[in-house]
Amino acid sequence: MSNLFNYSYTTEQQAVIEHPLDQHAKVIAVAGAGKSTTLIGRIQYLIDQGVSPEKIGVFMFNKSAQEEFTERLKLSQQGRGSARLPQVMTFHAFGMRLCKRLEQRNILPEARLITDEFSLIKLIREARQRLQRKDVDLVIQDERDWLEDFLLFVDQVKAASISPTEVYEEGGWSRECRYFPNLYDQLENLRRQSKMRFFSDLLSDPYALIDNSDEAQRHYIRTLVPEYDFLLIDEFQDINPCQYELLKALYGSAARWMIVGDVQQCIYEWRGASPQIMAQQYDDDFPNVASYPLACSFRFGHSVGMMATCVVSQNQTEQMVIGQGAATEIDFAQSSLPGQALMRELKRWHEAGESLESSAVLVRLYSDMVPVQLALMHKGVPYQLHGDSPLLDNRQIRMLMAYLAVMAGGLQNPSIFYDPADIEYLVTIPNVTNVAAERSRLLTQARQAPHLIPDLLVALSEQKEGWKGKKIAERADWLRSLTLYNKTPEQGLLATIDKLGIYRYFENTSSKDIQTQEKIATCEAFLSYVRGVASDAGTIIAQLVKLNEQDSQHTHGVHLMTIHKAKGLEFDLVMMSGLQEGRFPYYDEDLSGIDRQAAAQMQAERRLFYVAMTRARKRLVFLESPSGEDIKLLQAGNIRSQLARQGSLSRFVFEAQPTVVQKVFDRSRGAEPLNAQLASHLERYQRQAEGVPEVTFNAPKALRGGLKPGDKVRHDQYGQGVVVRQEMDGKQMIYVDFAEAGLKRFNPKHTKLVHLASRQNED
Repeated sequence: MSNLFNYSYTTEQQAVIEHPLDQHAKVIAVAGAGKSTTLIGRIQYLIDQGVSPEKIGVFMFNKSAQEEFTERLKLSQQGRGSARLPQVMTFHAFGMRLCKRLEQRNILPEARLITDEFSLIKLIREARQRLQRKDVDLVIQDERDWLEDFLLFVDQVKAASISPTEVYEEGGWSRECRYFPNLYDQLENLRRQSKMRFFSDLLSDPYALIDNSDEAQRHYIRTLVPEYDFLLIDEFQDINPCQYELLKALYGSAARWMIVGDVQQCIYEWRGASPQIMAQQYDDDFPNVASYPLACSFRFGHSVGMMATCVVSQNQTEQMVIGQGAATEIDFAQSSLPGQALMRELKRWHEAGESLESSAVLVRLYSDMVPVQLALMHKGVPYQLHGDSPLLDNRQIRMLMAYLAVMAGGLQNPSIFYDPADIEYLVTIPNVTNVAAERSRLLTQARQAPHLIPDLLVALSEQKEGWKGKKIAERADWLRSLTLYNKTPEQGLLATIDKLGIYRYFENTSSKDIQTQEKIATCEAFLSYVRGVASDAGTIIAQLVKLNEQDSQHTHGVHLMTIHKAKGLEFDLVMMSGLQEGRFPYYDEDLSGIDRQAAAQMQAERRLFYVAMTRARKRLVFLESPSGEDIKLLQAGNIRSQLARQGSLSRFVFEAQPTVVQKVFDRSRGAEPLNAQLASHLERYQRQAEGVPEVTFNAPKALRGGLKPGDKVRHDQYGQGVVVRQEMDGKQMIYVDFAEAGLKRFNPKHTKLVHLASRQNED
């Protein structure tokens, strides 16, 4: 086969391109492995083998990826003197055509496609009103406290192959969301009555139809879709059960599938993606699947490659990530203060002649973006915020600014408020009353006459009995007293949070623990800013307004985004912030060593870390300043999985083995062997990658009983399992992963584990 424009494919890419036509395939492509180029080469190979382009279906997960791939495919075909192209589509485009054909044959009810979210929200509001009229047990909440969560719940149900009740039960939703399945059913009834179809329905409606059809009707439906002999599906790690089961029902083994993706880059489980489909189910459903690695990344150098390999190894995979790009620098922050550390790094980057537009700050949680944005705003450094609302649109920050305005005399002079609408926060967080009519009347009066709010609250308190009336009266007294804190605004905010029980309110109105912690952390970050400014309340508000006006004029600068938004992107400089245990990885209580679901969540968090670090091309910086103890552990190459304390340096940083990797490439170090707890993975990397210095490692300390990570063992009760790790101090507990029973922890002194074989011995 002649290569596109004489493009020189790697041996790995060539193997994928020339995969046999009569066999299904799985391609495991790491970040930056050139999978689009390889897919185009595969299409050209199929056409060269006599396959008609009309018999090839190419699926992409979003419109931008589909358009970019189509343009590249057109160029490749023009270079070969051919204008015929296979169909490149998103899943939604495929679903839209399928729905139209089913409607034309009166199999699926006709419905118009609605593309704006407001129409969906309007329908949800009507469904909720109907549910209230049916006396369903609904929690009275501000719409902003439940609507976003319910929209996510809808997405999860549409992506699933199980019922709304099962989605609720398996999703860890709070008791306040117990009515979500009923609300979903009511919404669906309304949607069908209104003959509407939203984007997610383009797939879920046909799937529901097929799922409830007999074999004769299924066969007929299969005649209505394009007759693809070959399916190429990109980013397969992000597929959800609805998409997978629909394609499987329509094509099954009638077409030859080639799926391309990286399970370790599956970071959209929260909206329905299922990494297990690519990891295992696909192999179970299709016979004789050939598996191909695209392990070489051309984005970054060996340092990131070695670190990424070490990180993903802790997800119990033998996957390699080999950096074949230019060398990538690895570094830590030069200050323990996030804002100061960021500014120093940007100054260094700028002085090296690099542009701000080539740099990005990536965070796990939005609240970690707050000190970053405030630092950039304060110093006048331009930045671009991706995917999230601007800082002063955040509800928690606006709520705190409303109380700052009261301290500065805002009840008498409403112009002090950042936005007149912020007056509402004074009576809604927490809610003064859950009686809808009272709440509506109070809000109207408060907006019209802010100076009367304390009097309005007193009047309302007199209509209530017992502790309810007393709490409302206390709110009135507190608002009157807040001007006393004008010169000490941080104390005023802290006292307000405590007096009104604002953090308890967050706990009671959030659907998931992570939302509660995010709201609290956002408040804490803003409080730190107020403490650092050390000005009176009015000056702080005026300063923030001015900085916000300057910031709104920026259309360039440093990129700021959560890791979820960074998927598919790359930057010369990547700075990762918020790397503290308990925040990244996020957990309320670490049960990953004893609970299977918690262990799966920890693996999901680790995938996020892997995605973040593999966005870097030239330089990767952990915006953390390690403590003396951390430095010793990093120097020794130790990992801290089960010993990590909340607030300490993230376990994922230790798993990456950054200091050891830096020593590997330190030519002045000499030939002395290195210590590394993950030495076996680093040695395997050395064997497979070209251009890595010859370095020897000291043999890792054996576990009690001569066991080591990767060894297969048998337990009398749980059967066969694989040794995962051992604690380095205390009782040196051993962790073993059993297929059915999950992850278990044993005291090696009191547990008999029969050694069967090591994973390395099987290779």
